Amino acid sequence: MHKLSKPSSNLHSRLTNTAKLLILAASVTLASGNSWGQNDHFDQLPDLGSNAANFLSDYEAEQLGKSFIRQSRFRLPYVSDPELVGYINRLGNRLLDVSDDAGKDYHFYLIDNNVINAFAVPGGHIAMHTAILTKSESESELASVIAHEISHVTQAHISRKFENSQYDSWLAIGALLAAALSGSAEAAQAAFSVSQASIIDRQLTFSRAYETEADSLGIRLLSRAGFDPQAMPVFFKRLLSESRINESHAPEFIRSHPLTINRVSESSERVRAYPKAPVQDQDEFLLMQAKATAGYAEDKSQVRDLYFEKLKLGKKSLPNRYGYGLALAENGEFDKAREVLTELEKDYPDNVSVRLIKADNELNAGNIEIGLAELKELYNQQRQLGNHLVDIYYANALVLTKNNKDAIPILHKAISDNKNEPYFHILLARAYGETGDSLRSYHARGEYHYLSGNYQFAIQQYKRAFSLTKTEYERARLGARIEDVEQEIEILRNL
Repeated sequence: MHKLSKPSSNLHSRLTNTAKLLILAASVTLASGNSWGQNDHFDQLPDLGSNAANFLSDYEAEQLGKSFIRQSRFRLPYVSDPELVGYINRLGNRLLDVSDDAGKDYHFYLIDNNVINAFAVPGGHIAMHTAILTKSESESELASVIAHEISHVTQAHISRKFENSQYDSWLAIGALLAAALSGSAEAAQAAFSVSQASIIDRQLTFSRAYETEADSLGIRLLSRAGFDPQAMPVFFKRLLSESRINESHAPEFIRSHPLTINRVSESSERVRAYPKAPVQDQDEFLLMQAKATAGYAEDKSQVRDLYFEKLKLGKKSLPNRYGYGLALAENGEFDKAREVLTELEKDYPDNVSVRLIKADNELNAGNIEIGLAELKELYNQQRQLGNHLVDIYYANALVLTKNNKDAIPILHKAISDNKNEPYFHILLARAYGETGDSLRSYHARGEYHYLSGNYQFAIQQYKRAFSLTKTEYERARLGARIEDVEQEIEILRNL
């Protein structure tokens, strides 16, 4: 599978060798007394005596959050796969829609990491490691982590951390942003290490009360959105059990979200106030779980054997067959994968996920014309249905096979729909570069580096593009872009 989280092998190497993100955050205070919670006798949350909403403004939270996510993209392997990212965002927005922050602009991310953890940063940015998806035993468990993180944001926990431990919090974010503004990759890497060492021993002082708040509100969100609230304490119990079995390798989620027997007991008691959840439809969850498991596994053969054993036991569901086919393809067994996926497509001819990996298997097997033809057919079919999921997969394949002119308009459409995805811009830069359009290639490279938090290098790319301009319109456009980014740098320096 052409993993869209890996723009280049060198970049991926840098990404996978970096430290984890540490900031656990929030920006907007959650109002209580909503009619949804009238029967919830756990509405009375701890009074932490905070004026946090006045400490960090919405504007400051937005700027800090955007900048933190951008520069962390350069060092952590964010997943760009549209299908997986789209699923996580739909799940997150389903929970957000029943919160008091409904209608606000949140963003949900996946990071390719096999360690269970999740975090949030100011401005409604919530990220989860792929391990949360692959190791959850139900969609409600996955949703419980997202709901918990949403609650950290709505309860303004980052502002409270600033109030209670200004030195630690500002040191962490300030060091990271200062390094990003310097344009030095070495300085940014050092900043990650320094900020990590400075706050990790101090953050627990304030976080236990925050975790209680996030649990309470997260459970409420689960119930409102139609998920099973019981999933949260079930997930917690499993994590706690795992940490006791192997204390030296406790799940990272427990370290960054302190978990105790009392906290598990409180969440178990809390769910008693909610009605039993309806039966959940697990189909999409299981399919995306299989994609994340097979597509991002470190040991390809192990995952292949895992799905093979499931099929041998008669567990021949769509997700298991899909996972096996994808695992075969990932393991380089293209002929066997083709056999499995062809049979699967016969049984599920309208399943876009199956057809995508079938086409990708042909591309990886070297059957370029067959793979491109299948993707083109799927792309045209989905466009007529108003579904643009396949667009970036098709554009990605076109660029990789040097069909750049065909890819460019598709990439522009994808960027107009989601301008903040760096991978779209680096694909566009490559497409323009290989067609000889250096001006637009440099401009797109500038956007990629800007979204990756490498601001000074982004400005260098914009200036290279500016030097190639031939019209007043082009000069005005690029000049304005350079000025905008320089102003943003100045704003960040003054926060």
